[in-house]
Amino acid sequence: MIESYGLHWHIDKVFWGRQNNAGSLRGAASRSPNAVPVEFRDQRGIYALYADYELVYVGQTGAGDDRLFKRLKTHKTDHLAERWNRFSWFGTQWVTQQHKLSVDTAKLSATVESALNIMEAVAIAISEPHLNLQRGRWGDSKQYYQVRPDEDTD
Repeated sequence: MIESYGLHWHIDKVFWGRQNNAGSLRGAASRSPNAVPVEFRDQRGIYALYADYELVYVGQTGAGDDRLFKRLKTHKTDHLAERWNRFSWFGTQWVTQQHKLSVDTAKLSATVESALNIMEAVAIAISEPHLNLQRGRWGDSKQYYQVRPDEDTD
């Protein structure tokens, strides 16, 4: 269901592109300087926008050619422009052993229990309710940490 996710990434740490460069949305599986960056611009799933850490918007991406980077970039100029500076994303695509985003989403099937655990984890991560002691059970989902554009090795 949710294969990879990133929490509270900062808008200023995204390379939005210019001229012949389409931009990038990179993360790594750890904060280690040796971690291999992964490009998440084509991720499908749901995302949340925050003003600092206050939730302001929740959306989805993945229908047709609509992908995460494109949706986020649109929100930089639409009615939400200048109303958000952080985002979290929860993607249906996993990272391959070659550190690439998978093209296939065939693994979307899950047991009812594991699907409910993941849905609860996403809801908790997005809204951060004050009275929840449970932080969420992510199962096999993998968290990725934002990589600054100047840290990119490509």
